[in-house]
Amino acid sequence: MGATSWRLAAAERLPPPRSVLAHLRPVWVTALIVSALLNFLIYVNRVHSLFSKNDFRLYYAGAEVGLRYGWSHIYDARLEQAAVAALQPAGPWYALLTPAPITWLVAPLTLLGYSRAYWVWVALSVAALAAAVWFARPRHHPVALYLIWWAALGPLWFSAYEGQVTILVAAALLVGWRLLETRRDFVGGAILALALFKPHLVLLLPLALLVAGRFRALLGFAAPAAAAVIAMLVTLHPDGIQGYLVTLFLPKPKTDTAETLNTALGGGTAVLAIQAAAVIAVIAIAVRARRARTAWQVVVSALLGSFLLASYWHPQDYLALDAAAAIMLAAGPLEAAVLVAAGVAIVSTPASSLANRMTSNEVTFAWLLFAFAFLTFLGVHALTVRKSAGPDPIL
Repeated sequence: MGATSWRLAAAERLPPPRSVLAHLRPVWVTALIVSALLNFLIYVNRVHSLFSKNDFRLYYAGAEVGLRYGWSHIYDARLEQAAVAALQPAGPWYALLTPAPITWLVAPLTLLGYSRAYWVWVALSVAALAAAVWFARPRHHPVALYLIWWAALGPLWFSAYEGQVTILVAAALLVGWRLLETRRDFVGGAILALALFKPHLVLLLPLALLVAGRFRALLGFAAPAAAAVIAMLVTLHPDGIQGYLVTLFLPKPKTDTAETLNTALGGGTAVLAIQAAAVIAVIAIAVRARRARTAWQVVVSALLGSFLLASYWHPQDYLALDAAAAIMLAAGPLEAAVLVAAGVAIVSTPASSLANRMTSNEVTFAWLLFAFAFLTFLGVHALTVRKSAGPDPIL
């Protein structure tokens, strides 16, 4: 038997990829259910202790300062510290790094009092994400399995503990991407602009949209961003803007920078080389997506590249990368998408007791390796897949 015949015979004996995935599904589902249950139990156990430590306190205190002293004072460290200290239970103060619109959004909830406001905020945020997850769901995977996968993701639970706006950011990313994929670019871009509640998560998204030729999406993205900037200029006044910029550019504490590429590799030429390669990869993927007229690679690569460039990063911010994996699961090549989903489920366990066996450095390196490998795959995929004859089908 010749070498070619031997390879053909061996290939016939191997199960096709879809068959392999089907055989592994019981193991995959069991692991996801166990992870989801662990995260739920930890959430129930820890949520009350986080009333004195969560990030929602900072939004709430900022809203109180704005309502009491004027919005130009929300970045006044002295007033913000006093407002945080007055909340019960009392806890440590951290600088408010989020743009001012978050305090405007939370302001009506101050009528409820801190504890009630927290629960209403978390409930509304999770409801918004649930609607976005349903809207952006993959059409070629079981819905139940997809929802279990989301429930197994540690950053989602951690964001809920913290009352973090990253939940709304993830919802905006999912909905905005789906609208871009169906050629509703202006509205999709406007929805994606909601991710600017945490600008460092989407640093490269405007560049990617521009290079991909999604000019209507870029205009949609820019319109609410410009409106927010104007509103901040009007309400914060020069002193408030200066206070925000000072807060933003002050040296970050080690806890804020510990999970970045720069800290993980100790800075230097290697970091700059990787970051430059990430920007080039995002541009190359956007160029290819422009020819193929698809959107998922543009959004996903921008999120991965932004992570590698970020100057600070928190555990809840990984939810943006979970959203990138969800987009890949809905629109990417089947086998690769399942591998990405499995990978993100494995590294998305910082809220799980299983992660206690790993140091924070190991978790950080796992995420960085995942992001780098994911972005590399997208770059190779963009270079090897033939140009589409038309828009991607609506998935």
